[in-house]
Amino acid sequence: MSNHISYAVANLRPFICFSCVAGSKAYGLETSTSDDDYKGVYLARLEDVLTGRAPKVVQDDKHDVQYTELGEFLHQLQLNNSGALELWACMGRRQQLYCAGWFSRFFAGRRPLSKLCAKTYIGNARSQLKRICSTHEKATTPPPEFKTLACFARVLNAGESVPLDEWLACKGMSMTDVTAKPVQQGVWALYRQANPAGLFGRDGNNVTCPLIRDESLFLAYMQVDSAAFHAHSLARAQYREWKEKRNETRLRTVDELPADEGNYDTKHMMHVLRLLHTAREIATEGRIHVLRTHDKELLLDIRQGRVPLSEAYQHAQQEIIAVEQLFNESTLPDTPQLGDWEYDLARLRIQRHHEHANH
Repeated sequence: MSNHISYAVANLRPFICFSCVAGSKAYGLETSTSDDDYKGVYLARLEDVLTGRAPKVVQDDKHDVQYTELGEFLHQLQLNNSGALELWACMGRRQQLYCAGWFSRFFAGRRPLSKLCAKTYIGNARSQLKRICSTHEKATTPPPEFKTLACFARVLNAGESVPLDEWLACKGMSMTDVTAKPVQQGVWALYRQANPAGLFGRDGNNVTCPLIRDESLFLAYMQVDSAAFHAHSLARAQYREWKEKRNETRLRTVDELPADEGNYDTKHMMHVLRLLHTAREIATEGRIHVLRTHDKELLLDIRQGRVPLSEAYQHAQQEIIAVEQLFNESTLPDTPQLGDWEYDLARLRIQRHHEHANH
């Protein structure tokens, strides 16, 4: 073997120990536009593990093909990571494309499913629901048009707080007729004095403070809510980034429903419900059904945009409550039963290293 190799998908074949169909086609939830996704496990060379050159995950540019290094895969199983558990559950099932004999023997007798799944699956579902709602909000209620810092400025006048633009209009002045002197955090004293750059500068993002002349007339005090301005600017920036990167095909409008019930990421919501249904099966049956059968119709209805957001969201919340209770009553062990996997893995790496060295 050469001293250095590139752990790219194209070069990974000699190191692959398990591979399977992944994504919607593994669940039986694919549509005519579904991609071909593949996942698996690879065993890096001993010397690359020891020198830290072996990547934990190898994937292609589109993330359609992904292989996890065996050590990282076992670590994820120990944490009851849902993605790792699904991959493990595909061994010996219809999704499997290849499995080395030594790989299946290595996992014989190891039981990764435990009550820890309640934390990982429900935590994942809650996080995904939050993302779905955030995306829905951006799609249906975009932030207001961009405002400059001046829009967050108010003048203290006769015991009242008046928007700066209104106050200037009443005085017959513009932004170039006044200048400011800082008094305290967020408060400025306004003076009548020519200010060619404008009260908030040419970019409109900062209060300008040129030297105040002795003859300049004090007018009033101005308060500027900089925190609200920065929050507004951040929301606008996040919205622009989301709009540029969003996948239009992932936002379906549910027919004949107002925007607040449709126009959400239906594929994402489908997988949240699939995740929760899988967690229910882990708690009650002690196994993972990767291929969806009894709930397939419901999941596809959600994916195709035939279920309002409120209905799908309520179903998910009810499942979270039910699954939490089922795990409390479950007979599963508290933690994964993987044996002394770190020691076993070390022995395996040394054994495989010697086998390759002798060829």
